[in-house]
Amino acid sequence: MSRLSDLLARLLGQHQGRVRAPAGGPRPTGRAAVPRDAVRPSGHDSSPLAAELATTGEADSSSEDDETHSVQRERTTSSPEDEVEATSGLTLDRMEAMITDVMGYGVQRHAESGHPCLLGTWDTYPFVIEIPDGHEGWLLVSGDWEEPVGEGLRDELAASVNDWNRDKFFPTVSIIDSPAGPLVRATYLVDLSSGVTDTQLRLHLETALSSCTQALSLVRPLLPEL
Repeated sequence: MSRLSDLLARLLGQHQGRVRAPAGGPRPTGRAAVPRDAVRPSGHDSSPLAAELATTGEADSSSEDDETHSVQRERTTSSPEDEVEATSGLTLDRMEAMITDVMGYGVQRHAESGHPCLLGTWDTYPFVIEIPDGHEGWLLVSGDWEEPVGEGLRDELAASVNDWNRDKFFPTVSIIDSPAGPLVRATYLVDLSSGVTDTQLRLHLETALSSCTQALSLVRPLLPEL
């Protein structure tokens, strides 16, 4: 029995030595120790390439943010072209300055029965530019033929005038019976009494002069077909 007890005691002592190392002894050598700061969540790569990619991604994101802010600043910053042009009342002085200084044409002031107007010539046709008496703020541009036609052609001329007015919104064409015979007058009339900008005034003047000149050159007596 004593031999069996000694054998059991030795076996139990060897088993306890394998399970628990003595205090102050060396670590078991079956597994390498892993530093605590080396343990990272799954999916995180700490390699130099990953660090470079992460830095590049942050730079790209920062660049996109800068571009977005730049675009927003450009949209919120108004350019001179976006500024609203102020309107002002129509006067003969404004029309004269626009025609001579901006558009580069020559006109002269004229007064008839105390009513002032501007006189000029476009494509050999005499024109009158004025604000009609009693209609402040209205622009009236009218041009006439240089020479009238014979009285015998008035009906044929009236047919041509009617065709123009039926097909065109402006200018209005009419027949003026002068002592020398009937002639054609083209008229451009627009209400600007609410005010007009310089850009709008130039557009109206250019439209009036070009359209009236075209009408005066195209309207002719319609001769019957043979």
